[in-house]
Amino acid sequence: MSSNHITRRAVTASLLAAPFVISSAARAQGAPLKLRLQGVGATVATLPDLYARVFKIYEKHGLDVEHLAPIYNANGAMQSVIQGSADVTYGGGSSVIAALNQGRPIKLFGTVIQGFELKVSLAKGGLEKAAKAGATPASPIKDRAAAMKGMRIAAPASGSSSDLLLRYSFKKWGLDPVRDLVIQPMSDIPAMLAAVRQGAVDGLAGTAATANARAESEGVATRYIAFEEEDPVLRSWPPYALLASDDFLKKNMETARRLLMVFHEVKQAIRRGLTAEEIAAVKKVFFPDMADKTLADGLAISLPLLKTKLEPTHEQFDALILTNNAVQEVPAKFTFEQAFYTSLAAEIDKLP
Repeated sequence: MSSNHITRRAVTASLLAAPFVISSAARAQGAPLKLRLQGVGATVATLPDLYARVFKIYEKHGLDVEHLAPIYNANGAMQSVIQGSADVTYGGGSSVIAALNQGRPIKLFGTVIQGFELKVSLAKGGLEKAAKAGATPASPIKDRAAAMKGMRIAAPASGSSSDLLLRYSFKKWGLDPVRDLVIQPMSDIPAMLAAVRQGAVDGLAGTAATANARAESEGVATRYIAFEEEDPVLRSWPPYALLASDDFLKKNMETARRLLMVFHEVKQAIRRGLTAEEIAAVKKVFFPDMADKTLADGLAISLPLLKTKLEPTHEQFDALILTNNAVQEVPAKFTFEQAFYTSLAAEIDKLP
């Protein structure tokens, strides 16, 4: 890649004192650069990483990536970076706020997907309880939320982005997420599905890329609420992003650049339109047991959200702060510059 593709510019003073210069030797890509990448699990929404693995995009951009065992919530994944066992986390945007709350200098330096789709799907018993309270899936959202009072809902792990936004959304629509219902955190998708199949919960919460779509396709749950359809804040939220410490970015700018180039290339492929053969290749490796319709439904939701730019935005930052402060006892008071580093992604977004 020509050195003309990335202009030389100064990095934000809060991150680096030295000028942003990428050497010709680095661009030659000699030996691959090593990177320990912490993910949060394979879902339809994490397609860019899965696609890059299947089609060797990491290797193409000179990266030797160690994909660490997934940790199924944003804050847990971020702890790997904080503790030094991972270089970059590819996880929920909310973890940058959690890290800064701990006094850790972490930056979100690339947004992979914008727009958080958050569903509640009710089992037969949950629908019957809602009906007795006077609500159906077609009722106004405030009525649907009110009818969930007293229900037990299976949900992603505590500390996950889904958990944060579920509590925020219940509160927004009039339910106290602590007193008015039971949110039952579960470690993974199979546990949530088992709970709904066995009638241990009234419903489940998550995304169309996770347990909800599978439960609905099996007929053991019915879509009851899609919170993002009612709330523009969720449509601005960055559910999957790239985050690293200030120190890593300072010392490994070329590695960060190559990682962003990987996601840029995959985003370009998504914008052009993935072929059936490409989707089948990813499915074969990562979703061999997923029903074709479940995968297709998840892709229909996730692919449009993956077409956005890599550069983190003020709109995304505002959504993170608002949702965090709605449910946390101690409000976050960080600046955009403390949480986001935009220069590198902004330059890569300009590439064809």
